[in-house]
Amino acid sequence: MTARDDIKNNRLIYTEHLGWIDLWHAMGDDARALWGQLFSEPANPLLKGYFLVNYSQTMGKTYAGVSVRSGVRAQWKVKKGLSIETKRSIALSMMFYVSLKFEGLQSNVLFSRLTDSGYSCEDLVSNLLGFYSVVLPRNYMALIRPKSKEYAQMIWDYYGPVGRYKNNELKAIIFPDPERFPNNAYPYKKRLPSYLSSIKPFSSYENDLVINTIDANVFLGMGLK
Repeated sequence: MTARDDIKNNRLIYTEHLGWIDLWHAMGDDARALWGQLFSEPANPLLKGYFLVNYSQTMGKTYAGVSVRSGVRAQWKVKKGLSIETKRSIALSMMFYVSLKFEGLQSNVLFSRLTDSGYSCEDLVSNLLGFYSVVLPRNYMALIRPKSKEYAQMIWDYYGPVGRYKNNELKAIIFPDPERFPNNAYPYKKRLPSYLSSIKPFSSYENDLVINTIDANVFLGMGLK
């Protein structure tokens, strides 16, 4: 869950092209782990012609010295020897599939009392930004055009917390400058720029190139801090 202080702490930024971005999500660590498996095709003696890909997204909180972690994970068998373009397409679909399941978990009544993060407007597009930074590296920060902290704080103060605005699509939610557009200051969705939409989701599951073996399993873990 992001807060106004995250703007000051350089976690949450407002951008001209993508609206709000959570830089923690945009680091791409989970996408890096996912892409590493697809790229390297780890050997498995039990599989012939396939390799396994595991992918998860997690969240954690500490209560009275006890660390609680929960998340969603899935597993697929992927055909060996696919092209890089096909693997990028597969990776995008895997990331988006688990992201939707994870956001749905956060929206569950058990978690929604603690956080408003489920489908928060910045989550999916931040995940996508991190994904592209891994599979098609370039200077995305220059492309998305971050605004100043002062501007981001003004947007927050006018429209309210980001968790108030929900987004379950790979689209950006833009919050118009209320000073420039006082009569039309309403959030709206827009298509992603071309540099974040060049990879198309995978759609050839009927060819047995990708087989789902664990379908978004929810897990819960606890431990002492």
